[in-house]
Amino acid sequence: MSKAIKYALIILIVLLIAGFFILTFMLDSIVKSNMEQIGSEMTGTPVTIDNVSISPFTGQGTITGFRVANPEGYSTEHAVEVDDFFIQLDVYSLWSDLIVVEEVIITSPSVYVEQKLPENNLRTILNNINEALSTGTSMEADVVIDHFLMEDGSADLYTEIGGERSARVEMSNIELHDLGRGGGQQAIEEIVKEIAERVIEQALQAAGRSGTEQLRDAFEDIFN
Repeated sequence: MSKAIKYALIILIVLLIAGFFILTFMLDSIVKSNMEQIGSEMTGTPVTIDNVSISPFTGQGTITGFRVANPEGYSTEHAVEVDDFFIQLDVYSLWSDLIVVEEVIITSPSVYVEQKLPENNLRTILNNINEALSTGTSMEADVVIDHFLMEDGSADLYTEIGGERSARVEMSNIELHDLGRGGGQQAIEEIVKEIAERVIEQALQAAGRSGTEQLRDAFEDIFN
């Protein structure tokens, strides 16, 4: 093999490696920026992600350090925290008008419920999401999520009503299928709302099942 061919092969390999890293960076950056921007627009609070790592070939990846900040006026910093969760994308769909998320598996999320009169932080966020439905978001493409699973979650309950009290309770698992499919594709706002409603419902029901009698009384009005 001549030196010219060897050099050409080396250059080709370098270009392929460089292209792989560029493609990976672009994919991770696109997913991270879209999730943070749309999430913040919908919830009315900062949504931040530490890192996104998704293979541009398989579409499998991990999202690390997902957090939804609390609205103003609440003492706890976050409403939702997830250390990391699995995501499976149809990579080719990212360049189309319909983004297909094949699977999202969230394990051990922490949801923080802070009760004040007359509202709590989760209801405030849900109200913000409902308001966002009327204005829309900056995302132009539609989204479908084929399978969504949230398991082994916990709800941290906090209230200053009648004195400062707190407790941690387990949440029931949430499993959803075909979000955005059937009857026409849903806008991303509708999918975010559906997931948020189920998560908030489970967190508040967990509060109602709390074995801490005083906390249960403080949250009682939520379920009536």
